[in-house]
Amino acid sequence: MTIESKIDKLITAIEALTAAMTTSQKPAPVHTPTEIVTAEDLQTLCTQIVRKDRTKKAGIVAVLGEYNANLISDIATHHYSAIKAKLEALL
Repeated sequence: MTIESKIDKLITAIEALTAAMTTSQKPAPVHTPTEIVTAEDLQTLCTQIVRKDRTKKAGIVAVLGEYNANLISDIATHHYSAIKAKLEALL
């Protein structure tokens, strides 16, 4: 087998792969903006949880404790989305 024939086989393989990739490409996903969670949103959620079941106050305190905080205002805002998800699990 000569180098030229090997090159031809590689070219054929590359063209086949390129064609396969072109036909199977999915459209780019639409990027949706993330929800902005505020301290007020978290406070409202905590209030809803406690009003629904007062025994879940310990769960709220545990979630805040994961962030070494006693108050929502003690937590950095970039953690708010994660905290909201954890609190919603208590509902």
